[in-house]
Amino acid sequence: MPEMKKVEIKDLGEIKAVSSPRISPDGSKIVFVHTEMDFEKDTYVNNLWMVDTEKGKPYQFTSGRGKDKNPSWSPDGKTIMFTSTPPAKEGEKKKTQVYLIPVDGGEAQQLTDVDEGVESPEWGPKGKQILFVSSVKRFDRGDSDVKVIDRLSYKFNGRGFYENIRKHLFTMKVSGGKPKQITKGEYDVSSPKWSSDGKSIIFSSNLEPDADVLRRSYLYKVDAKGGEPEKLTDALMSISGIAPKGKEIAFTGHDYRHGSGSNSEVWILKNGEAKPITLDFDQDLGTKLSCDIRISSPSTNPSWSGDYLYFTSTYTGVAGLYRIHKKGGDVEKLIGEVDHSVETFDINEDGVIAYTTLSTTEPIELWVMKKDKTKQLTDLNKNYKKKTQIMPHERFAFKSNAGHEVEGWLMKPPEFNPKKKYPLILHIHGGPRGAYGNAFFHEFQILATQGWAVMYINPWGSGGYYEEFQAALPGHYFEQDYDDLMKAVDVVIEQNKWVDKKKLGVTGGSYGGVMSNWIITHTDRFAAAVTMRTITNWITFFGVSDIGWTFGKTEIGGNFWEMEEEFMKRSPIRYVGNVKTPTQIIHSEEDYRCPMEQDEQLFTALKLLGVDTELIRFPNESHDLSRSGKPKHRAERLEHMVRWFKKYLD
Repeated sequence: MPEMKKVEIKDLGEIKAVSSPRISPDGSKIVFVHTEMDFEKDTYVNNLWMVDTEKGKPYQFTSGRGKDKNPSWSPDGKTIMFTSTPPAKEGEKKKTQVYLIPVDGGEAQQLTDVDEGVESPEWGPKGKQILFVSSVKRFDRGDSDVKVIDRLSYKFNGRGFYENIRKHLFTMKVSGGKPKQITKGEYDVSSPKWSSDGKSIIFSSNLEPDADVLRRSYLYKVDAKGGEPEKLTDALMSISGIAPKGKEIAFTGHDYRHGSGSNSEVWILKNGEAKPITLDFDQDLGTKLSCDIRISSPSTNPSWSGDYLYFTSTYTGVAGLYRIHKKGGDVEKLIGEVDHSVETFDINEDGVIAYTTLSTTEPIELWVMKKDKTKQLTDLNKNYKKKTQIMPHERFAFKSNAGHEVEGWLMKPPEFNPKKKYPLILHIHGGPRGAYGNAFFHEFQILATQGWAVMYINPWGSGGYYEEFQAALPGHYFEQDYDDLMKAVDVVIEQNKWVDKKKLGVTGGSYGGVMSNWIITHTDRFAAAVTMRTITNWITFFGVSDIGWTFGKTEIGGNFWEMEEEFMKRSPIRYVGNVKTPTQIIHSEEDYRCPMEQDEQLFTALKLLGVDTELIRFPNESHDLSRSGKPKHRAERLEHMVRWFKKYLD
């Protein structure tokens, strides 16, 4: 048997990803998005693939554009709608449009040609129309490039500036013609769905004058021919998915009963009253596991099949697929085990489920479930796995100083020898209500390949547990969460005598970055740190982040001018004079979530203090560099991280 190679940075270009699976109405086929990186062109290539649910044997279904995404079946199963970006001439920039292609084969035909592009397309119930969301300019500013900003929501990470844009609903005949704008006004539409009879459209939005300040939503209904939207719910909520059926509307979201850490629920709106049906299910909804090879899939929470609603949820490091009867009752777990996490899913009326899975040693692949029997349909990474030594992880758990259980995992380096000493890197997840667990993480593999052990835990405040656990962090940053992380390091060192406690590293991004900053300002036990896309100063973050005024308020507890001391008490920059740890700072210049100035503050202070530091700035990248940035930038980010840790841990 040939010797297996270790995981390398360039492997990002070999790992193939499956996303957005859509099951045909008759359950015989699944269309999905196949994605791989093209390092030469420094881009991602997305094509639609098809697979038979009985025979398997996936094959490429579309080609030429390389930007094909968001497939969906027409109600009669004869046509697939998808979005793509038309080919552009040099120097030309095209927007995403809707395409249609016959299932039996043939050329894809572009249906829409909308100046501002298309989002969230949906088939009408009879397959004669589609609806979609597109941007509408608020006013004509001619050729001027000056930004006139009159509202708080004027930029967003990954989207850029949109001070002159509102997102509205459009419908269009499948036979062609001109799109019809359905909603108008100073509000934005999201998550639109047709009603079952096709006479109206359900969506989430906020038409109130103070919507800009609160960033919370109501449920609305609008006539499919246009008109004034009707508000369907009374409470301001965080709404994340809508599924009408008959006279009932299911949706997911929460009403902030425990602030920003509240569990989302499945709700049923009927006869004008919305009720949660999963209150006894003390888990949050959605797949929360951190993963750096994930390709985004549109949310299918919740989805109807018969009288049941299906949804994903994460618990103790495993993401699973669950269902509940529309009248409530017990929640049933269908898929998801210790070695088998669910990434996303789709289901038809007959209960045939298309879903994708992943694990610590397995990139994302496609499966099908028919009559309680599961079958893997793709193995696109078979050759890569066969030749590559992908490291597993070992679970450990301990009781925190506060009495709750903390779960973590330890990944040892290849060719591990317990008689040798190894450096240990503490890796902290983003979120803050993200979670680590049973998911493939290329970055962990790269760090382990260097001869370092990697440990990662879900401290107090992480997602993927019970509501009290994840709702505890707002107002209490760097208290129990910090204590859990430090105790985890102690536990791993105590239980593994091979750990070289003089060669400890710490790293993390976003929440993991601000926690890394807190750690280096409060302890000298780490030999090196790599902090990424961070918050250093909660007061300045409040005013410069795309979500600063809401996130700062919910996470710290109010407006900074009303509680300045509390904001600064939670800001690592206040304690920067304590830092002795050599620290590399990695940040994207178009990060609007944790803007560049946050790490510029840290870098300037560390340089003046004489601490060994460097600031790595990535142009034309957002907060999501490590997951969806340009391939060459993603590789270089890892190269810088490895270089820094080698300097201090080897």
